[in-house]
Parts: sequence; structure tokens; C-alpha cells
Amino acid sequence: MMPTVSVVVPYYCNQEGLNAVLTGLTRQDYAGPIQVVVADDGSPAAPSVGTHDGMDITVVRQADHGFRAAAARNLGAAAATGEVLAFLDGDTVPRPGYLTAVVAALQAEPGVLVVGSRTHVDVSVELPRDLGEPEWLAAAWVATEDLRHVDHTGFRYVISAVLSCRREVFETVGGFDASMAGYGGEDWEFAWRAHQAGHDLRHQPGAVAEHRGADWGARSLTEPDLARREKNAESLRLATRITHPTMRKAGVVYPVPDISVQWNPSGPPDVMDDDGTVALAVGDLLAAGDVHVTFPRTRGDDVSEQWSAAGPPALFDADPRVHRVTAPWESAEGNRVQPRFDVEVRHPCRVPPGELQAACEAIAASDELGEIVDRTGRVLFTVTPRRAKARGVTDVHRLIRSWTALAADVRLEDVFREEGTAGAQ
Repeated sequence: MMPTVSVVVPYYCNQEGLNAVLTGLTRQDYAGPIQVVVADDGSPAAPSVGTHDGMDITVVRQADHGFRAAAARNLGAAAATGEVLAFLDGDTVPRPGYLTAVVAALQAEPGVLVVGSRTHVDVSVELPRDLGEPEWLAAAWVATEDLRHVDHTGFRYVISAVLSCRREVFETVGGFDASMAGYGGEDWEFAWRAHQAGHDLRHQPGAVAEHRGADWGARSLTEPDLARREKNAESLRLATRITHPTMRKAGVVYPVPDISVQWNPSGPPDVMDDDGTVALAVGDLLAAGDVHVTFPRTRGDDVSEQWSAAGPPALFDADPRVHRVTAPWESAEGNRVQPRFDVEVRHPCRVPPGELQAACEAIAASDELGEIVDRTGRVLFTVTPRRAKARGVTDVHRLIRSWTALAADVRLEDVFREEGTAGAQ
């Protein structure tokens, strides 16, 4: 028996568009049951859905607190009963065969997010004119073989107007971020978390829907100032939610970093506990990428006992990137934002600015766990990309770096003077 498909349609004051979407759904050739949930995002009047043979249609509503498409989609998903959730915008009309193609893709690969093709139609003229698919998306499908070969920035190709997945995937990932208000970005944030949780992305060319009107890029040409403000607001919303460097302003301290470093107390005691060693190593790490450093505890048996060395922790007391015992994003219940990488210090060393970030990116590209070793083979860091961990990967990608391992004979006065003099020149 074919699975029930629940089509979730966010809606706001566009009855004509909704009528077209519902008509498109009645023309589907899908052999299984179809449920439609229209999620009204605070319209003054509820939408009219009428009756359509073979379709169960439900309307759910939320109060008007601004543009809250993410919350509306979650509301619709909560009312849905199908095994498959197919999200269509209220002005995006599925062509015949759309749902059949979506379900076929999910039956072949149940854990993926499926993105359809969204073509645009100018409905302002007497004979509607096909404007085609945005060029940047059409090029992406070719370059990535329909998203089979994407890096950690593949989330940029996921569009919630033509997005589908199995219910268990949606619920495991945690749905859309309902705290997001304003136009755009909620689909990228959802796809980012899904990808980091180990799910793949797929483009399904056979699932085509027509957007009534030009794409955002074309519309922005008529109101460039408004478009710039909208896009900047979206970028700022996402910068605190997506930790990838391409989505963030370099040099800004974010509540959750891309790289979470743990000072591992199992290293050589004379080195790991040396004040000078800790000061230099941690200072370098904070300049080596989008990094926070956590000191879990001292070597004592009492797990609640905090790091008690007199010098280095005090040096970083004013730095919000240095944590004791537990990183705040780990202890905050329900925190959706998580680092991409968990790194353990195995032996303190001098890390040049930006190079830990670069090493982590190289390990991420391998789709494996990672070790960073020096020329002698000594392990300096272990690196666990959270996507690789979620996928149960056990292979280890080893990187060799000429980073100087530290010993317990550091004279901070000499190092500070040398680096300060070099920086002043």
C-alpha cells in the first residue's frame, strides 16, 4: 500500500494562489491517499478550501505575530497524519506527477530530504508565460548530480516551497525553527541541521511545481532597497544558527562556535597542567578558527571539581569562548544550534591563526573522523565531525601538520615580548 502523503501549505491572504495549489493537487496521479493541511499564518479571515474529491483538507491557524512561515509549517506538520510530509508554498502549484515522483525518491532513499524543481510562471499576462527555473539552481543540479555530491554548504539548495521528507526524519531533526520570524532562511536552517544529523539531500527532477510569479532575485530588481534589507535580515538570523564560516562574519564571537575544543585531561600531566603551556595553547586555539575551548574538570576524582590552576584560566576569565566544566550549548535543554566539530586536545601545540579551521574543513571533506598529527606521528588533536558521528563512521582521516608541540618549559615573558614586538612592526 502506498503511504499517505500530507501536503502542508503555509498560507497568508492569498486565496487565488491557494485555489491554484488545491487544483494542482486534484490533478495528481499519486496512487495513495492525499491529505492537505493548510496552515494559516495569521490571516484576518480563514482561507476557503471547499471540497475536493479524494482529498482530506484541514485548516489550522496561528495568531498574526509577523511573518512566521517556519512556525506555520510546524503547525501544519503537527496536524498531518501521513508518513510523508510534502511542503508546498501557498503560491506554488504542483504539476501532475509531483507527488508520485517525491514518494518514489523517498522509497528509494527513506532518510533523505527531497527538493523538487520550482519553475516560475508570469500570471500577470493573459497567456501565462513560463519564466523557467532560476539559473543558479539549474546549474547546481548539474554540478552536484542532483545533490548527490555536495559539501557542508549543500543546504543552500534546499527550498521549502518544494521540500519533502518522511515524517520520522522531520521529527528527528526537530522541524523548522519556530523562533524565526521574517522572510527567508528557515529552509536553509532546517536543511543544515538535517545534513549535520547525517541525512542526505536529493533533487528530484520529476517533481516540478510552478511558482505564480518571478523568483526572489527577479522581484528584487523592482525594489532593490527592500530586497537588500530583507536579505541582510535573513543573513543576520542565520549567522547565529548556522555555524559554517560562509554564513558568519569572521572575528565575531558567537554563542555557539563551529569548532568545540575540549582540553583533554588524559595528556601528559607535566604538559597539560603547566600554566605557560595552557596559556599559549589556548590562546592559539582561540585564533585558529571559530573556536570555543572547554576545560571539563581537574584530574581529581570529584567530577564537580573545576580546573584549579591559578594562572591560565584567570587569563581567559573575560573571554566568553573559554568555558569550565560544560560548554553552555551542551547543557542548554533543547538547544538546536550545535558545533560542526568536536575536537580534543591530545598534546598542546602552537597552532597558526586559522589553521585548525582549515584542518577541520579538510577532515569534513573526507567524510571521516580525523586525527591531526605532527611529523613524528604524535597525535595533537582528534577531530569528530558531528555529521560523520551521526552516520556511524569509524574510518579515520589523518592529517600531518608541522605544528610545534609544547613542552613544560615555556617562558611566557619571552614569548609575549617576541610576539608583541613582531605585531608592532
